[in-house]
Amino acid sequence: MVLWNLRMLCVATLLSVAACGDNDAPSDQGIETLTDTNPDPSIVEVELVAAEGAHEYLPGKPADVWGFRDGARAGSKVTIPGPMLEGKLGDRVIVHFRNELPEETTIHWHGIRLPHRHDGTPASQQPIPPRGTFDYEFPLMDAGLFWFHPHMRGDVQIERGLYAPLRVLADDGIDVAADRVFVLDDVKIASTGKLSELTDNLDLMLGRQGNVIMVNGEAGRVIDATSGSRERWRFVNTANGRYFNLELPGYKFLVVGWDGGLVNTPYETDTLLLTPGERYDVIVELAGSPGDKLALRTVHYDRGHNIPDPGPIDLLTIDLGAAGRAPAAMPATFGTVGPVVFDTATLRRRFILREDDTIPAAPVFTINDEAFPNITPVQASMGTEVWEVQNESEMDHPFHLHGMSFQVLDDAGVPIEPLGWKDTFNVTRETTRRFVVKIDSPGRWMYHCHILEHAERGMMGELEVAP
Repeated sequence: MVLWNLRMLCVATLLSVAACGDNDAPSDQGIETLTDTNPDPSIVEVELVAAEGAHEYLPGKPADVWGFRDGARAGSKVTIPGPMLEGKLGDRVIVHFRNELPEETTIHWHGIRLPHRHDGTPASQQPIPPRGTFDYEFPLMDAGLFWFHPHMRGDVQIERGLYAPLRVLADDGIDVAADRVFVLDDVKIASTGKLSELTDNLDLMLGRQGNVIMVNGEAGRVIDATSGSRERWRFVNTANGRYFNLELPGYKFLVVGWDGGLVNTPYETDTLLLTPGERYDVIVELAGSPGDKLALRTVHYDRGHNIPDPGPIDLLTIDLGAAGRAPAAMPATFGTVGPVVFDTATLRRRFILREDDTIPAAPVFTINDEAFPNITPVQASMGTEVWEVQNESEMDHPFHLHGMSFQVLDDAGVPIEPLGWKDTFNVTRETTRRFVVKIDSPGRWMYHCHILEHAERGMMGELEVAP
């Protein structure tokens, strides 16, 4: 408990410094967009570079980072998060990737359905060495918010800054004054402003808990909005281990989409929980008056192991200006997701999640009592399966499946409402969750806990799908 109290004091101190350092912080989203070099309107062709750079997590104290930059733009520098890849539903994407880092890496396209050889894992491609290149190519088959990051030493490389959003647009008829992408993250920073080189037992057991919490690479970010307007906010949680439990006091979130796109029926919620790797697409009606300041914040969520409540943490300030135009009516229909058909004859698999912390400095996380890379790949065929993920550990684990999506089932084995697609879902401690998985792409695909310290210490497996 003493260690926890010291950490919480450090968190509060650094957050205060970061939030108060610059009252003139930029009010835009702070995310660049990769340059499309192809004149064909149905092809998005970009040059993506992973390189070393600098970023100020604390004002006036630059940190050495690894990040992405736009290779098609002369003089570009790495940004945190990296520049967004954006396209339209149905576009073909070509990414010319170059590795300027001092170690090998890959790019995994989180949530994207794509050919196996472009999934960016050690199971699908050879690591890209320093000064090496690789061309990724895939179609955009689903509209929504996704993201990309390495799948090599993910707990280290993503913490150093290698992540960026990927937005796929579609004409869905939702009229908004702004369509914003919010990349949620935290980093563990020393008092010098540098990335902390200390990895303690708590980092390993819980996933690294940063002491500077950011939206789009900045603590204390401010955005401008018009009062009375409707905005669309797309969230992605890129943190190693932090859960974000969002609220906007006095307002509700209208959830219109999950990881894989629009849900069939939107629903309202006061709080919105995002586990590492998850995405949510929400509508917010900003009904306040000009001059109002709204605070998007994260509040405590009990995910196990007696993590203490630090109290509400402000993430973002929204300054409301003069009234904007009245938005058009919302669409009559949203997603068109049908239930995946299965019955008692459908193949069922069980995955048991366990943790072993008998050696606190070297905990082990397993799936079916195997720790990656010493695993037995699961053999599967194209079709439909029901997966039971049984969490026998004392904390939650966000379960992520590569290359395909699933529908979540309730305890009675019925798809939960509203219908929608997930690729990352929180399996709460000491419970079992069931998913119906549509296996529709051959190759060797990863599945794992998306708390990065857990995945890198064993809680990862492979699904080998025969053609």
